[in-house]
Amino acid sequence: MARVRTGIPGLDGLIGGGFEKGSIVEVAGSEGALKSTFGLQFAIEGVKRNEKVVYVSLEEQKESFESTARVFGWEKNFSRIDFRHIDVKQVIASLGVSYNADGPEHLAKKLLQTFDGGIDRLVLDSATTLALYSSRTSVKLTGSKKWGFVKPSCGDIRVMLYYLSSELRESGSTVVFLAESGKGELYVAEEVLKYVCDAKI
Repeated sequence: MARVRTGIPGLDGLIGGGFEKGSIVEVAGSEGALKSTFGLQFAIEGVKRNEKVVYVSLEEQKESFESTARVFGWEKNFSRIDFRHIDVKQVIASLGVSYNADGPEHLAKKLLQTFDGGIDRLVLDSATTLALYSSRTSVKLTGSKKWGFVKPSCGDIRVMLYYLSSELRESGSTVVFLAESGKGELYVAEEVLKYVCDAKI
């Protein structure tokens, strides 16, 4: 099985030379555990090898990652990453009533439309945010047009992550899902991902 080097010092030697090519890997940790830095370094290693790399952020803007890249001296290679910031709330709003009818699978399809073919490495930051908004009962628009959270639907989250993972697996990309670790309903994505990913760190 071909391997994809992570670029993380010491890690590749422990896992047989890198992640399996075409695999889906969950990288989970608590807040402040440098998950995004891990994902960014994985992406940087890809562009160093002239691979097509896409980094999708559902929270932080590009400027935040540029700042991290400067700290580590990665500015030149960072500029070669196809960085995409996606506002999941806007995607849901664009679906309108169809989201309530078709739910998280429809949202997954919409997100997949933003990924063109031939991606070697894809980082999704973070699966936790995506899972929260994929649940039809986890977000609601109040009368003041503000978003609020209620209890997430584990069923919707499973459908979303299973569908997204299966489609990405068929694409042949090596995918890293970043996820928050913790206890409670807001962290259900970490639990679901361990059943759809090939490995977890």
